[in-house]
Amino acid sequence: MNRPLALTGSAALLEQLSPFVPDEFIEDLCRSKRRPGQQPLYGSAQLYRVHLLALLTSARSFNLLVELLKENRAWRRFAWLSNRQQVPDAKMLHQFRDRIGVEGLRRINVQLLAGLLDSCLPGRKTVAIIDSTDFPAATNAYKKTGWPVLSQGRHAGRTHTQART
Repeated sequence: MNRPLALTGSAALLEQLSPFVPDEFIEDLCRSKRRPGQQPLYGSAQLYRVHLLALLTSARSFNLLVELLKENRAWRRFAWLSNRQQVPDAKMLHQFRDRIGVEGLRRINVQLLAGLLDSCLPGRKTVAIIDSTDFPAATNAYKKTGWPVLSQGRHAGRTHTQART
């Protein structure tokens, strides 16, 4: 890949990246994790590609991505989805991510990254992206603690205006 990458979310970018997605590796990896019973509507590689769309496009939630997939032919082509009206829903995407697990996603990312790095020129300047998967969430700063009105006697659980008679 001697040319620079196209704009984020564009059909050109998806076309450039599509050959690097290790579809056979993903299917082999997920084949061992498949449960007996009814066959899924979508292959593991298709669901992984939809996951990639959440990162490569402007859709920042699975619900929004599912809605935009119906309208965007280039996105459906990238994810190998042939039917405009029949796309995976957010629940399927969450179930896929749970089934494959963090370790499985990391193994796929290593395969994807290896293909991308092999195609880069050795002397070219690069940019590193931090993987924040293992960073703890900083949510303690937003907890509501020390509110005496919410913890006292007969007015417990009421706000200031509700506590007044």
